[in-house]
Amino acid sequence: VEKLDSNLNPIPKSFLDTRYVHTVLSSFLNTKFSASHTNQTGINLTRMQYALHLQNSPAPDALPADIANETGNSMLISAYTSSTFRIAPKTTINTGINARLFGLNHSYSIEPRAGIRHKFTSAQSIGLGYGLHSRTERLNYYFTGNAGRKKPGLTKAHHLVLGYDISTSQSTHLKTEAYYQYLFNVPVLDGSSFSMLNQQGDWFPEGPLQSTGAGKNYGLEMTFEKYLSKGYYYMATASVFRSTYRGGDRIWRNTRYDRNFVFNFLIGKEWFSGKNKQNVVGVNTRLNYQGGDRYSPVNTPLSLAAKSVVLDETQAFSLQYPAALTSHLTVSYKMNRESTSHTIALKIINLTQYSEYIGYRYNYRTSHVDLYREPVIIPNFSYRVDF
Repeated sequence: VEKLDSNLNPIPKSFLDTRYVHTVLSSFLNTKFSASHTNQTGINLTRMQYALHLQNSPAPDALPADIANETGNSMLISAYTSSTFRIAPKTTINTGINARLFGLNHSYSIEPRAGIRHKFTSAQSIGLGYGLHSRTERLNYYFTGNAGRKKPGLTKAHHLVLGYDISTSQSTHLKTEAYYQYLFNVPVLDGSSFSMLNQQGDWFPEGPLQSTGAGKNYGLEMTFEKYLSKGYYYMATASVFRSTYRGGDRIWRNTRYDRNFVFNFLIGKEWFSGKNKQNVVGVNTRLNYQGGDRYSPVNTPLSLAAKSVVLDETQAFSLQYPAALTSHLTVSYKMNRESTSHTIALKIINLTQYSEYIGYRYNYRTSHVDLYREPVIIPNFSYRVDF
């Protein structure tokens, strides 16, 4: 990556060379103890080889310096056991436990999980589930800004879900879910609004990460679906939610992704053609309407002085981009033969050419901070053969 210096000449800004090789061994055993009790027990071993060389400029006109230069390998070990109990003809309970050990920094997690589902009728059911889950971050975050200490540990979250399903006809289905998620052990920077929950493309945290952050996600989702019948299908989804986090300064704020609502509508139609009606013409379209991402305001005086975008992190993600309407279209033609099928398809992403908000950039020509938007339309032509 290069940038312009004060004389508008390009100079190196950052350098990233990351190489990963993951080798995974997975094994499990299914056991049926009785007609009402089945169990699955297994283990997953992941050997992670890595070679990281990251450089970044410590100051606007300075040359890049090493942030991380590491080569090695580590192990991620996960073991689990899960049982299903049919305690009544219409009631099923799932219980289990998962254990994870991350060898890079010897962090571990013991994760209980449980769920119950009751069928009122063959077309109607209700379920309640809880689980503790964990994840590792990208490997570069365990080295950058941490002076080789390989912190933080595993990010963890409590999940609680209440769901209701009903088949409204032979071809239609309604599903409703209310959920709550509490995240903890989230990597943050002490005294800062930074949190790994908001990370996108930044490779270089500005200091050592520590696992003291938290987050909350809760909302309601509804899905109404018509399965493919009479040559067409459709699906409508609606989601309303809140997403907040607590950074290293111990203040609760909106996350970058607190859009508040997302609505989707997908519909497709198929026509049969050919001498024996063996070929299929398909048209599918999807409409999406969602609230905008959150973003931080610009500190204009500091940005002009530094000739670079400086955000006001004391008001992190306090602003929101306008809601966005996007659409996608796919047209396909499938030719079925005796032993093969051939499919030609054209998919156009962002058919309406919505201009996505990319963020702020410092304009060297005008000495101002500009809001940058870009309409990204992606045509995708494909040809597929199935044997």
